[in-house]
Formats: sequence, structure tokens, C-alpha cells
Amino acid sequence: MINQTVIPIGTVLDGRFEVTRPIKTGGMGAVYEVADRALNRRRCALKQMLDAELSTSEHQVAVDRFLSEIQVMQTLHHASIPKVYASFVVDNSFFFVMEYIEGIDLSQMLKREGQPGLPQSSVVGWALQTLDALKYLHNLNPPLTHRDIKPSNLVLREKDKRIMLIDFGISRITNLAEGFWIGTPGYAPVEQQRGMPEPVSDIYALGASMHELLTGRKPRDWDFPTFEDLGVEVDPGLVAVITRALGIWPDERYGSAQEMINDLQNLSAFSISLPGDDREHQFDLAVLELSKVLFPLLNKLIARYANECHTPYLPHDIEFFEFTLATTTPFVLRVVKDCDEHCVRFFEKQGFLEPICLGVVNPSDPQALKQIPSLVDKYVADYEESKSGSWEMGFVAT
Repeated sequence: MINQTVIPIGTVLDGRFEVTRPIKTGGMGAVYEVADRALNRRRCALKQMLDAELSTSEHQVAVDRFLSEIQVMQTLHHASIPKVYASFVVDNSFFFVMEYIEGIDLSQMLKREGQPGLPQSSVVGWALQTLDALKYLHNLNPPLTHRDIKPSNLVLREKDKRIMLIDFGISRITNLAEGFWIGTPGYAPVEQQRGMPEPVSDIYALGASMHELLTGRKPRDWDFPTFEDLGVEVDPGLVAVITRALGIWPDERYGSAQEMINDLQNLSAFSISLPGDDREHQFDLAVLELSKVLFPLLNKLIARYANECHTPYLPHDIEFFEFTLATTTPFVLRVVKDCDEHCVRFFEKQGFLEPICLGVVNPSDPQALKQIPSLVDKYVADYEESKSGSWEMGFVAT
């Protein structure tokens, strides 16, 4: 049983994720590093959330809300938002598996390097990256709000110095109290503490974070001494941007992330260096386009084969999944995203026999996408032949 004790190293969850070390543990959950055994032991972060205090009826509602929220998160595609790969529920715990981010959060950096704050140009650059992610979230339909922007949730990724926005909206999933606000005192504005967050609530929280990063002083609710009073010299234009972001009421702040981006970009006092294109993110977007070709074909098979189809629904994205048709034995189409080689591999497998490779597709090549219908047709033809008992599968290692 999974409970509040630390999950032992070597435990395999959901038949796939092997715990390799604990990262952080607490009363309401924990974070672990895990190896994804389905994808060449890819390094991932697994977050566990407990609901031990919920009643049986509340537990089911919490499960439904958790799965619904995580499914939304699995559709997000932005270079500064870690990818969510999978989610599941075990006993009294909710789990989701996400991209492992190696780096340092800005709260730790402030403690390590603040004098008392951090350089203005760095803070502006980090804010621009955060705002780009917020613009993406706020422009979704319906809009998503992060609800907990603060330096400890902004991680500077080691490999490319990109700001990664973590822990957005997760804690709200298991909270069933109507009107209950989530966030962190000092960073959460009035409307959020009243249980009515909106996109500009994130603008306020970012302003509070920028104030802290420049001064070294943790924010308190609606109490932000001037930089002059704190003995910190800050460019007047940047002071004006932060002051507007920290408006007490929503209509006193920037109306959108883009408005704040515009004013920060117009500051002439700073030379800002931003990370370049993220190759992994571009690959993810290409795989998303591939799924738009593949999934409609598989949905037609779900309708066509009805009782023979053992895959009732498809994932939101392609990481690793199996589509199964079966009469006497399962006949599986396995689709695997290869992040090392930047390709997607298609296999078919009958029963206990070894899988055979149907093909490899480069999703960045528009011409290669034309392979997909023929790969699905090949899988269907082999399945039909297997039903007649005349199909023989070769033994080819993956």
C-alpha cells in the first residue's frame, strides 16, 4: 500500500515508473526521481499528493477532479512549462509524472547570490520568460491561471538558462472547499484570497516576486516598501512596471501579460539575453502535429472494430502508448516517442511474440507524415490476416 511513508527505492508504480531516489517529502506528499522503464529509463520527476483526510465520497470527487485537471495539463505545450507525461491514482495518493528539471529555483539563487537582491537585467529577463508562459496559459480557452507564482516556483534550468514554471495549479485539484483560495500569502492578491483568482492575479504575483528578487525582502500582504526606503537602487522605468503590476485591485494592474511584456521590452536601461529556440520543444510540437494525423485514423478503428477494440480512448499526446485490437489474442500497435533520435517508432505485436518494427517517422518532415496512413493500414491488414490464422510474425528485437 502507498501511504505517507517514503516510497522505497526500486518500487515500480503504474507498471512503468521505477523510484530511484526521493527528492522532497512532506506531510501532504512527496517528489521522487523515477526512471521510465517504457522509454529507455528516461529520467522523470514523480509528484505524489495525499488525500488521507478525505472521506470516501470526497475521495472519489477528488480523484475525478485530479484526473480532469491533469488531463488539461497534459495538453500544454510551451518551452517554459514542464511536460506532464502520465497520471494515476494508487490507494490514497494521486500521482503525476513530469519532465525532470535540473537547475536552481530563484529563491535558492536569491539566498546564495543576493546582495541583498539580484541584478536588474537578470530579473527583467526572467520576468519576460515567465510572462511569455503566462501569456500562453491566459490565452487558452478557457484561460488557466497559475495561482502560485513565486521565486521558488521559477526554476532556472541548468542546460540552457531557461526559466521553467513549476507547480502551477496542482494543489487546487484536491481541495474541495468552495471558494477556498490557494497560493502563498504575500504573493496572492485580494481577489485570489477571496477565492476568485483571475489571470491578472498572476501579474500581481510576478510583481511581488520581482520586488523580492530585487530587494531580498519577502513580500507581506499588500505591503511593498519603496526600493528607496529599502536602500536598493532600481531603474525608474522598472519601478513603474512593478508598481503597476502590484495594483491592489485587478483593474489597476496590467490587463494582460503582453502589456507587461511590452513595457519591459521598452526599458532602455537593460541589455537582456534570452535563451534561444528549444530544440526539444520544437520536436514536441512536431510530434503534436503527427498526433493530429494519427489519432483520427485510430479513432476510426475504435468505431469500426467496437467490441474487438481494447483501447477505448486515446492519450492527449504521443509519449508511449499501445492501441490494441483482439479476438483470441491481443494485436497491438505500439507507438513510441524517441526523444534521443527525434523520431516516432511504430511497432506491432501479437500476444507474447516479439514486436516487429513497422516504420520510423521523423515528425519534423512534412513528407514523412504521409507514411502514417500506410503504417496504420499495414497494422490493420496484419490484424485481419491474424484473425484468419494465416499470419506469422517474425521475431525482431525492439
